[in-house]
Amino acid sequence: MSEKKEIQVIPFNAINEFMRDDYRLAVLQEVYLNLEKGTPAQRSTISKLFASGVNIPGFRNSSMAPLPIKVKNSVSVFEKSAGFVGAVLEIWSNLHPILKQVVMGILTEKGWELQPSEFDRSSLRGFKIDWPKEDTFEVIHKAVSDGQPDLQESDDNISLMAVWIGNCLPYNLFAGEEEAQENS
Repeated sequence: MSEKKEIQVIPFNAINEFMRDDYRLAVLQEVYLNLEKGTPAQRSTISKLFASGVNIPGFRNSSMAPLPIKVKNSVSVFEKSAGFVGAVLEIWSNLHPILKQVVMGILTEKGWELQPSEFDRSSLRGFKIDWPKEDTFEVIHKAVSDGQPDLQESDDNISLMAVWIGNCLPYNLFAGEEEAQENS
């Protein structure tokens, strides 16, 4: 009788531990600039969670604030709300269709079990925490640049796409390194 290992999941907002502040702002700005490209449900989720989580002085309706103020004030919602993060990242991933397909291909070749490209990952419970040790971000960046040398995407975008498409944060990857250092 084989034991099935329980898959551990952490909420989507745990991604904040892995994102630089400036990059988080860039992702939020890109999504707000392209919000109309999200599904009605995604747009509604973002609007409702923003409106309920943010009070901007001078605006009865926070969503009417200018873009830079909205982006800046969205950080607190991004840090606290898994639903907000899921909707933002699902829209963001669809704004980069070529990168999405390239990263899907690379992760599939490496044996990752992935949802189909068109699957709305924001409907999942969160990120799995067991990241394959051999598939570091550097390995994935190199695979993308080797396979698509003309693709103009930052390492941050490649890493975020790998996290989102793979539905996995390298949480245990770093936890394992810390334990190994403590034991040596």
